[in-house]
Amino acid sequence: MIFRKINSIFFAVLVTVLILAGCGSGKATAVLKDSNREDVHRIAVLPVFNETSDQQAALLLRDKIQNALYFKGYPKITAQFVDEQLSNGQAKEQDIQDKAEYFRALGKQMQVDAILYCDLRESRTNYYFLYSPLSVSAVFELRSAKSGELLWRNSYSAIKRNYGLSKDSLRLKGAQDYEDAIQELVDQAMRGIPDSSDVLG
Repeated sequence: MIFRKINSIFFAVLVTVLILAGCGSGKATAVLKDSNREDVHRIAVLPVFNETSDQQAALLLRDKIQNALYFKGYPKITAQFVDEQLSNGQAKEQDIQDKAEYFRALGKQMQVDAILYCDLRESRTNYYFLYSPLSVSAVFELRSAKSGELLWRNSYSAIKRNYGLSKDSLRLKGAQDYEDAIQELVDQAMRGIPDSSDVLG
């Protein structure tokens, strides 16, 4: 009798959640135009600005962005190189109030055509009775390293939902879905960046 009641509650929760919640959302505020694409051959990916306490998500997000750009035909500029340039270079964001000027200085220093910047807004898992949503969201910006202008901007969020009878089972399922959620976030965001013109010819 007790198990039947638990199953009924579980089913009701499941149906309600599926009706009320979507799988994710995205909003593009600027689009990389064909005229700009012709000038973009090398893209440097800056360290992720992390507004969460999840350091692993920030590192994983940056790595997956670099891989996604590589498979679109852009040369891979290693995180180590970018970080060394940021540490040793002349351009310091706190010393340059003009954002466009800062990105122009970085572009000249790194010898790239564009710089991709990501702001990780959310990476968290909530645990409820029989249900646990994992949420990640981020804002992506691509700026010209020549003019400093905004070429493309996109924000996206991804949600993975798990159901279980115990918190331990929810934690296990959440750990398994963690990387998939980050990958989904990157896949959706990268739709706003076309393949490299070097690949397309």
